[in-house]
Amino acid sequence: MIYEITGSGTLKSYKDKTASGGSLLTPGKTYDVNWRIFQKVWAIGKLLFGQAESGEITVYSQSDPSTGAGTISELTAKIPATSAGAVAIKGADDVWAAGKSIFTLTDGQIQAWPYTVSETMSSPPRVTRVGLGTPKVIATGLTDAVQAWSPGPGTVNTSTGSRDYSGIVKGYTGTDSLALANAEIGTGIYGQIFADTADCLADATGERPYFGTPLDDPDVPAAVPEADSEPEPQDANTVSGRFVRGDGQPAAGFEVVVEAGDLAPDEEGATATVPILGKTTTREDGSWSFSIPGTLPTAVQEVVQGNGGALNVTATATGVTSSGVIMSASEFTTAAPESAPSTLQASVAEAASEEAAKPTPLLPQAPDNPNELEPSEFATAQSWASIQDKHSVDTMGSDPLPEWQSPTGAPLSGYNPYLVNGTDVSGLKVTPYLGGCERKSKTLKKYIKYTTVAEGHTFWDTKASVDYDEKVATNIEVAYSTPGGYKISGSVNVGNSFGHSTGYTNQGPFFAKQWKVPIEYKKVKVTLICGGKSVSHKEIRASKYKVPAGGATGKYGKDVRKKDGGSRYSLSPEKNRAFVEPGSYFQLSRGRSVKFSAAVTLDGLAVGASTQLDREHKQRITAGNKTSDRHYIWGKNGPVSGKPGVFYSY
Repeated sequence: MIYEITGSGTLKSYKDKTASGGSLLTPGKTYDVNWRIFQKVWAIGKLLFGQAESGEITVYSQSDPSTGAGTISELTAKIPATSAGAVAIKGADDVWAAGKSIFTLTDGQIQAWPYTVSETMSSPPRVTRVGLGTPKVIATGLTDAVQAWSPGPGTVNTSTGSRDYSGIVKGYTGTDSLALANAEIGTGIYGQIFADTADCLADATGERPYFGTPLDDPDVPAAVPEADSEPEPQDANTVSGRFVRGDGQPAAGFEVVVEAGDLAPDEEGATATVPILGKTTTREDGSWSFSIPGTLPTAVQEVVQGNGGALNVTATATGVTSSGVIMSASEFTTAAPESAPSTLQASVAEAASEEAAKPTPLLPQAPDNPNELEPSEFATAQSWASIQDKHSVDTMGSDPLPEWQSPTGAPLSGYNPYLVNGTDVSGLKVTPYLGGCERKSKTLKKYIKYTTVAEGHTFWDTKASVDYDEKVATNIEVAYSTPGGYKISGSVNVGNSFGHSTGYTNQGPFFAKQWKVPIEYKKVKVTLICGGKSVSHKEIRASKYKVPAGGATGKYGKDVRKKDGGSRYSLSPEKNRAFVEPGSYFQLSRGRSVKFSAAVTLDGLAVGASTQLDREHKQRITAGNKTSDRHYIWGKNGPVSGKPGVFYSY
């Protein structure tokens, strides 16, 4: 039974008939009762309770609780406002009834108030009075709970709601004293929860849970284990890109300065000139390419070796408009010399191909302000990215990030970076800056942030594992500033060794979590001095894997269970589906992972990441031995035997 109190105070009853194919809200009866006077309402069986602002509790009896269409009678005897039970209920955060008790949740404490019902000897019996007994404290310390209910006898579930953006539902069991039984029944569940109380609770019999008609997909092939082989070596020693003007036209004939981007100063406040690897010129279509020299400066070679063989480069083109506005842009990309491992070469080549179609526009540069202040932590905590980051459920997946982000507010919808002093300079002629510009890099700050690098999935009768071992193998996007906001401009590869294993093993069933590792980031101010005029922008880029003092080597990230299950499976392309034989496993250990669009939030900005999958970095699912149904999986971006990026479970 579901009861509704309308805005006018009318009470309506509904019957849930979904079990027989009917409506969740099948109308029962409309009652002419003024229920607006009640501050708290709850029900159990044929009893309905309403507490007024004064604290007095009125009790009603439903003559036909099986249909909700009977007569509702008000009991003459009320529970006085001054009684201990009424006082406790008035001050409670939540109140509900189950079995023979009324429960209150108050400041993290749950009390059970036994109640008695007096009935007449008539047929059927009529309730005449409800009394409250002496309460018993059955739980304390649940300070994050804003709501609670009983799904069955001897059980209590609590919800954090939106208090801390987590929406976590926890499960407790016990009668005299509650004990935590499930720390995370669900996440991302907000608002008022309506829950029925079952007469009994029992474990599933082994059948897969489903709504509607059970799924039967007999033509799905078995998942074939991956071949244990290294990828073929690839030419990843040449970096390339394409620059365009503000109006999208090619930026032809521009000098491109290629630097070793990872050599920004390591100390906060320090300034240095980053080593230049060489220069090239854009072609007629704005494209450019540059082959990394065979011999690198000693400092650069040391950084490359420390980064697993990957060389992150920054390629910059600079020009000036006919009105004197300096326009510049940087592309952040990665090279892998011939001596680099073939897995790294494959990773770099694949990442480069994904970014090749994205031209980089020249942008107006802000006049340098040596006294510019960084936004406060309080200000960056109000940004769109920071709010997204607070949620316990992944809200972005692989969806594109906003093109322009504000570090302190909402995404910059309609933002035009080419408005300079009220004039749109996007269509002005841009001339390559003659004589070059001096570039200096100053490290403003460094910080360690846990960054999403993988995720695993399991549904019915399966276990999920994620391995992220020995070294980093992740490309992380770079945030690049303009006078009014930030945008993403390429990525850097983080590949340093850390010599231990992280991840999780055999979690599930009905489990899906992302995995995060600690990455150190640098916020760098880059100053261009062109013909005596100084302009600047900021870059936020990943540096290396680094565990903070006293911190974890890795930790669970956001909940991604919403991507699993029957409804998601039914919407997946048939070619992407497979099943795992009972008692066996399947793992994904090649190709690139999906892009985790909001992998980390840095100073109020969201940036994405993706991982190269290999022997040390993989997603795995292990099927149980139940044979009543198949253990289905499917790839997001393609068949599980190809390059799916990630696979899901049903």
